[in-house]
Amino acid sequence: MRRLIITSLVLLLASGCAGVADGAPEPAAPTPRTSAPAAAPASAPPSEPARLGAEEAAVRYLEIVRPYNEALEALEAAINTGQPVDVQREQATATLTALRSEVKALRGARWPAKVEPHALSLADAGERAVPSWEAATAAATPEDMVTAVLAALEHDDQAAADSIRQLLSLDQYDEGDYSS
Repeated sequence: MRRLIITSLVLLLASGCAGVADGAPEPAAPTPRTSAPAAAPASAPPSEPARLGAEEAAVRYLEIVRPYNEALEALEAAINTGQPVDVQREQATATLTALRSEVKALRGARWPAKVEPHALSLADAGERAVPSWEAATAAATPEDMVTAVLAALEHDDQAAADSIRQLLSLDQYDEGDYSS
């Protein structure tokens, strides 16, 4: 496209600069052509969004972690009350889905500089837990479920979560906030 534009400019300049000899007929007016409009110039890549302020980050963090915390508490209740393993698998699937969303959202936000390493650490821990949560979604027995859940929770980065809550002036985690 650039070559076509440059060639057109060269031809236009050349025809405009050529003199007309005395007595020579004027060149005919160019015939209008219908052509596709030139493409708009490529815009600059979007700049990174601004970092979240502390208050914004606090609200966003709680929004991000709520679905996983609720799903985990529901799974814990299903296990503790002896619900059938198929019910526990459904809860484990909901927990895995919420965890994947959480990891993506933690990575997608522009956290305050002091919070960012902790948010990324929490996301990394979530990614390490995914295989164990996948095992939980396929557990054949309640014992298999407990084994898979405990393996997943070994990857829990409670220190990162506690740091985030402290840096954002949030209360410490209370499972009662997420139980139904």
